[in-house]
Amino acid sequence: MQTKRTEPPMNGRPPAMPRQRSHRSTISLPAKLRTALEKRGARSDKSHGPYNYTRQLTRTLELYGAVIEKSDPRQTRTLPEEHYELVVAVLTDPLDLETFHIHRLGDYLCELPAFLARTRDLELDAHQLRDLLNAYTFAEKLHLVEAAQVRHAPPRPPGEPA
Repeated sequence: MQTKRTEPPMNGRPPAMPRQRSHRSTISLPAKLRTALEKRGARSDKSHGPYNYTRQLTRTLELYGAVIEKSDPRQTRTLPEEHYELVVAVLTDPLDLETFHIHRLGDYLCELPAFLARTRDLELDAHQLRDLLNAYTFAEKLHLVEAAQVRHAPPRPPGEPA
């Protein structure tokens, strides 16, 4: 709790306003992530220099976002919108996917009954689409998984601040 100053400051200037950080969050970083950030030079830095944990994590997330954005297979591979929508729609549990599943995304999709049913409904060859997706770069497959995560994310509970 902060106390309110009632006497004039000694230096003739008004007292500094307390920092408002309602837009910031505090998160705990797993040791593995901390180590990865530290390899990039991250460190505890109260002066908020370019290598503090917050700035390095922010930069890492911004670069991740850029990779996702630049790896949209609709642009990089001219994946038809219908195929894109099919993949994103059937990946209803994207948080369950490990890097192995993402690397072999086409194979993973062919194990999903919903994928096989939708490809039949659309008169697509599931195995041909599987092979096409398996040939994509990891970043392109990650884009599809990220799009599915955004699509299938639960809504915010009413009254929860944004």
